[in-house]
Amino acid sequence: MKRSLKVATAAAAAALGCAGLGVLAVPATAATPAPSAKAAACDRAPWEGAVQGTPKSFSAGDRGGDYLWHDTHGFRLRVTHGKNHDQRTYSGVITASSAMRLDPVKLERGDVVKLSANRRSLVFVFANHGYVDGVNFHTDCATRLEVSRLHVGNSNLSASQVYLGAKRAHPKAVPFAVHRKPGVHA
Repeated sequence: MKRSLKVATAAAAAALGCAGLGVLAVPATAATPAPSAKAAACDRAPWEGAVQGTPKSFSAGDRGGDYLWHDTHGFRLRVTHGKNHDQRTYSGVITASSAMRLDPVKLERGDVVKLSANRRSLVFVFANHGYVDGVNFHTDCATRLEVSRLHVGNSNLSASQVYLGAKRAHPKAVPFAVHRKPGVHA
């Protein structure tokens, strides 16, 4: 295992451990339980415009970074980089104001997605080789989502390497928060 993957995995574990939270590891083939009807309806409801919609023509080997968007099926987080297929390790923490559910996508050996015991924090470590790694996650009736501790290898991921929604907007800084669209309530 490369040094950056070891460091990222340790940092991810520490991110949850420092908060005194237990960790629920989710294998690449496992999905979390089905939501209630109310939670599923909340999950489909829109969030602020910056994160809405699938990035246009997103594919493996696209500009390197983290891609985050929301659509009627929940949130999507994907990572990719260049076409040279070297390994780059992307990691971070996503925290929601209510419990989350997740569905891993295209995970490979060495990729990790974990939920805290209260299911409000998701930690990810993706050993990316220029293809696509990611996770689909559902915030159900959450009103706020915070994205923090984003890294590529041993370096902080800059806001210019984070792409939000259909327009690939960049947050002002990392960490950043997104909110459910005003007027949409649980």
